Formats: sequence, C-alpha cells, structure tokens
Amino acid sequence: MGTLTEEYKPFGLQVIRVISGENELSALEFMKHYRLRNVCLLDVNRMLESRYNSDGWPFLLLADREGKIVFKANNLIDREMAKIKPLIEEKIGALSMSNDVVVDDVYYIQDTLKRSGEIEKPERCDRFPSIACSSDGKIYVVFTSNRNGNSDIFLRVFDGKGWSDDKPVAITKADEFDGRVIVDKNNRVWVSWTSNADGENYNIWVASIVNLNEPIKLEKITQAYDDAMHSRMTYDKNGYIWVTYYKWEKMGSFSRDKEIYVRRWDDEKWSDEIQVSPTDVPNYEDHSDPAIASYNDGVVISWSWDFHQPQGYTKEASSPTIFIRPISSNLKLGQVYAMSGHNIDVTPSIIADKENNVWCAWDSLLLGENLKANRKGLFVRKCHLKDKEDFKVSENLSGTVVNVCTPSFAVNSKGLLTLVWAQNSSGNQWTLMKADFDPEKSSWSKPQVIMEKDNPRFPSIVYDNKDNLWVAYSVETTNGREITIIKL
Repeated sequence: MGTLTEEYKPFGLQVIRVISGENELSALEFMKHYRLRNVCLLDVNRMLESRYNSDGWPFLLLADREGKIVFKANNLIDREMAKIKPLIEEKIGALSMSNDVVVDDVYYIQDTLKRSGEIEKPERCDRFPSIACSSDGKIYVVFTSNRNGNSDIFLRVFDGKGWSDDKPVAITKADEFDGRVIVDKNNRVWVSWTSNADGENYNIWVASIVNLNEPIKLEKITQAYDDAMHSRMTYDKNGYIWVTYYKWEKMGSFSRDKEIYVRRWDDEKWSDEIQVSPTDVPNYEDHSDPAIASYNDGVVISWSWDFHQPQGYTKEASSPTIFIRPISSNLKLGQVYAMSGHNIDVTPSIIADKENNVWCAWDSLLLGENLKANRKGLFVRKCHLKDKEDFKVSENLSGTVVNVCTPSFAVNSKGLLTLVWAQNSSGNQWTLMKADFDPEKSSWSKPQVIMEKDNPRFPSIVYDNKDNLWVAYSVETTNGREITIIKL
C-alpha cells in the first residue's frame, strides 16, 4: 500500500489503517516506530470487524467519497492489488490536486478533517494516565495530551485541597508520550516517558522533581539505535529507582527484534543497561510490554514474549506469553518463569503483596473452537518465587468479553490487594471494573462496576496514606478525551 499511498495521496486518496481489538498503546508504539504517517483508527469495539470482515486480517476495503464500499479483499496478493489501481483512478476522476494537512506527523486530506470537524484544531486526546501518592498524601497524575498539536507529557497534582492546573513535564515540537509517575521514599517525584526530542530515534527520558516551581531537569537514559519505548518504574526497599523498557533491534536490514532492559539509579549514578529478556534464545523471539514491581531486596519484571518454545524452556506455553524474572539488589538476574499459557497474552501488570506473593494480570485473546469471534479476557495469577516456584492457576476475572484494557494493581497498608481494569462486554460501551483479593477466603471478590459513563479507559490506581483508593482514567467529553480522577 505504500506505493499507492504516495502515488494517489496528492489527488485525494485517504489511506486509513484500522486495528481491531488491539491494545491502544501497543498500536501507537508500532505506528511510531515504523513511522507510519497514515491515519490510524482503533476498532476497539470490533464494530468494523464484525460488520465488514469475517475472514480475518490483513484486510483491505476501498470506499468512494460517499462512503460506498467498492472493493474488499483479504488476500493482499499481487492479483488483488492490481485490481485496486484502476478503481482508485475511476473514483478520483479528473485527478485534481488535493492539499495535505499534517497533524501530529500524520497526513490527512482536508476533506477528512472537515468531515470530523477538526480542520481548525484536532480533537483533544488525553490518555494513558499514571497515578502515584506521596507519604504526605499528595496525589500525582501524569498523562499524554495532544492539546498543543502533538503528543506531550503533563502533570496534575492534588495537594489535599484541590487539583493544580496541568503542569508541563515534556513539551517540545518532538513527540512525547506514555508518561509514568512514581513517588520515592523521600517524596521525590519521578516521571519517565518515550520521546524523540534528541535525534531521529525514540528514547526513554526521566525527570526527578523535588520542587514543582523550579524548572524540571530532563535526562535521556537510553541510547537506542532503533527506538526504545514503554518505560515502567518502581523503587526498591533501599529506595533505589528502577526503570525497565524495551528496545527495537535490527534483524539484518529489518527492524524486527525487541528486547527487555532495565537500569537502576542508586542516588549517585545509573547502572549499566541490563538485558532482562533471555540472551540464549533466537532473536526472532520478540519481547515487549514490560512492567516492574519491588520484590524482596530487588525487583521483579514481567513482559510479553512472542514465545516459540525454544530449547530449555517450558512446553506449556506458546504464542505471546507472559513471563516474569526477579532481579536482586546486586543486579543478579534470577530464573525466568512463564505466567500464562497458550492464548495470546500481552500488556501485563505486576505487583508484590505484603506476603511477598507476586501477582500478575494481563490481557488475553481467547482461542477456542467454541468462540464464533475474537474475544478477550482479563487474567490474573499469583506465584511465590522460592527455590521451587509455587504458582496458582490463572483466573479469568472479566469473563469472555469483546475487549479489555490496562489492568492496574494497588495494595493498601493492611494488605488489601485491588485490581482495576476497563472492559467492553458487548461491543458498545466501556466500563471500569474493580475486584479485591480476600486473603482469608483466598479468592477474588466478584468484579463490580465502578464507572460506566463516557467510555472510561486506561485506568491507573493507587492507595493514599489513609487507604483511600484513587483511580485516574480517560473519558469521552464534548471536547474529546480528558483525564478524570476519582476517590472511592
């Protein structure tokens, strides 16, 4: 499609990439890494898929200016592609030149923006919030916003009386997205994000904030030759800061391989970069979506591994599978454990509870003969990493639904473990769901709806110093998507 795009874009051909049922952040990272400048729409409710495409992906649909479908194909072979060009020329007609508009590094034809009402200003899109609490009860929320015409990182603070205005953390003409926030033992605020502000490649940046009224010092902690993305942070029992992320790497001339890394700040310097994903497997074994939690005197990291059962590893898993690996305070890597099995499992969240059990939750594409369409579930599993691993059976908390999004853990001072996520049960509306783990009954509570208005998505949760649960998420408003924070 790249050749057709370049040839006919000046004459009014709008190419739109549609992804059904995918995690929104993963899709965004893919688009930014490959510098795809086409419009990208997420069919998160699978409505387009169910209406127009029952034969799987990849899928191509050509529509005229009135929205009438004039061509469909699943097998995008040369024979099918050869049919498209005459149809495009027929529908374009006289091939009058069209002026492109570039918004956030994406090409639009003017008619597309007129149709959506965004010819003067793009619709607001605040998403991917991350929430943290300090020991004095202040609440910090970091999120990605396009309010300046491209992706930037903002911070919002609750001081016990009210919320501050949104404060800029990383605002440049470059591309900043996927901000994360933690507050360490000394009440310093740490923010990490992905940015290409220093050159062509994306890298991981970190800011340590002591005084919000002073200029924020930014530091690039990766030197990626083929993009670094998806940073996640925690601090350990010593108060050291850990940042994990994945890096794209070349396989020959192709940008294909992804590996998980971590660095640690010990109050003086950053450690060398440590590869967390195994080095004894082929480099086509992709690793992505890292998450991190404090564990014992170090940390434990989870990630999604595009697993092909390499020699020496479990046969009880296949496809993308969730794995975890502990790292000690002396930066020694522990054993690699599989948390999930034979579904397509991605975007994990991880936490260690008061009893030092490791909990992991993830988004699972359910595979089975009884399913008439693609369906998902939100799974959770507990393990205790001893000399011999002790794992409980994974549990589907959401049931079989159209889509799930962004599981987020928190544990309060009494040891109550809470999990919040967004799910779309029917293909219409999103809801925020909450479940608590009862250690006495050794079971999860029945999930309950905590928000179902305005399509809430991307939840992030934290308990404050009085054991109140705070939830930050993104909702649809008349202005576009905006961040909302509630206390339960």
